Amino acid sequence: MRKAMFIIGMVIAIIEIAYSFVSNSETGQFFGVDMNIWIFRLIWVALFGVVFNGYLKESKKG
Repeated sequence: MRKAMFIIGMVIAIIEIAYSFVSNSETGQFFGVDMNIWIFRLIWVALFGVVFNGYLKESKKG
């Protein structure tokens, strides 16, 4: 069950990153705060990395 949550989190992060390139906007909203689109993408890439790291640790457990 926990692995499924990690996978869902990674998919959401990938969708947000991909959509930020397709939408062609100059700002992104993260928790209601407008920010530079590159900072927005960097935050989502970092979140993806954290979730992916958790998934790898969970996979090694068994």
